[in-house]
Amino acid sequence: MVPYPPPAPTSPPPLPPGFPAQIAFSTEPDDASKGQIELLWGIKADTSSTLLAYVNPYFKYNDYIRNKRFDMRWPESQQFMEDWCVALHESPAVHTIREGKCVIAEFRYYVEQKRYVRFPVPFEDFNDLFADFLMDSQWASMRDGLVGFHKKNFCLLMFMGVSVRSNFKKTEGAWELLGEYSKWERLLNSYNAFAPPTVGDAIIVSDLFVSMATQVEAIMSTALTIWVACVLVVVVVVLCTGSLQMACLILVNLLAIVCFVVAMMSQLEMEFGGVEAIALTVLIGMSCDYCLHLSDTILTGRSKSRSLRVRAAINHLGPTIVSAAGTSLLASVPTAAFCDILILSNFGLIMCLSIVSGVLFGILFFCPLCILFGPRFAGHTWGETVRLNLAGSPLHAASALAFFGFLFATLVKAPRDYMQENAGIAAGAGFVCVFSPIAVGIFVKPWGAFRERVVALRY
Repeated sequence: MVPYPPPAPTSPPPLPPGFPAQIAFSTEPDDASKGQIELLWGIKADTSSTLLAYVNPYFKYNDYIRNKRFDMRWPESQQFMEDWCVALHESPAVHTIREGKCVIAEFRYYVEQKRYVRFPVPFEDFNDLFADFLMDSQWASMRDGLVGFHKKNFCLLMFMGVSVRSNFKKTEGAWELLGEYSKWERLLNSYNAFAPPTVGDAIIVSDLFVSMATQVEAIMSTALTIWVACVLVVVVVVLCTGSLQMACLILVNLLAIVCFVVAMMSQLEMEFGGVEAIALTVLIGMSCDYCLHLSDTILTGRSKSRSLRVRAAINHLGPTIVSAAGTSLLASVPTAAFCDILILSNFGLIMCLSIVSGVLFGILFFCPLCILFGPRFAGHTWGETVRLNLAGSPLHAASALAFFGFLFATLVKAPRDYMQENAGIAAGAGFVCVFSPIAVGIFVKPWGAFRERVVALRY
């Protein structure tokens, strides 16, 4: 018996005459190695509870603010959303629009192919047609989180979205993803400017951007904490020694130690977390201790030669510094070498790096800096040293004001945000302000009254 031939696959019915051609999206397979991004219209994040809400992919289910003017029943709203899908399809930032994940394109396909209604649909027919579309697609758009209705009015469409695969890889680092996020922000801003009031602005939703924001925030917060610790160290050094020039040299030494320790952490492929951030902050206090004792001994020396004062300071404090560092190092080595808990092992390793780098940089880097760029004049007392550094000449006063002004400006949010947005200008201003006390101390002689009371130091 000849089996009954299977029915031929039915092709979708042709569009009625006069209907415009539908969007022909790419049929490329969904590449899961690419980053997934959702764009949503109709809601925005409630950032009053969390700083990361604006990129949190789960906020749309609880913490959101509804755009009360969002209304997809208007034909211009439907057309704008479809134009957005076309723009995304043609954008170089998009690898592909995920199959069936552009809600408005799927809705247009349904109404034109199955209901023979021209798109965009009339205002009064949208709710009925959209409900039929959701039932026909078995509520796929709602399951994917691309369509949502008001909790108290299930007939009120609250948000709509589209899901795409971007051109960046999921494995890219936080700083590369930050650049990708900036590209997407610019793309959204270019189209949000033309959005009708009944659609409003789109928002970016991606779990990759959540991870990126968390990592960047952790790194920037740690960097800010380290910088605040450095500023406090400078203030303490000025209060203890009275020398602004020594405070600048200690700041340079601290920054060099931090760079060295961070480079070693990168070389050892250590993961960066909360414990590592705390250890880096503790590093500042430990590293400052050695330099502070050396600088105080150098400033209170009796010789008129900077090199002889530095030598005397090393001879006097060197054994004590090495012994103190040795005891601390021996206490940290067991934690770094024999502890099985990773975070404690990392903490001990960073402590070892901090102690070793603090001693080596203090003796082999900070002391040569004092010989080459140290004070050319030193007071007999703490008060004379303070007056010399703050009012030895008009340039001394100006450099001190610029130095402290820059340091405290970095602690205020508004100037700090401006510096982050204009890194080149901030770097130039920081270089001038931080190193101006050193330059003034080397090339500018104090006024006559001060010069007679202080000791001139030669090389």
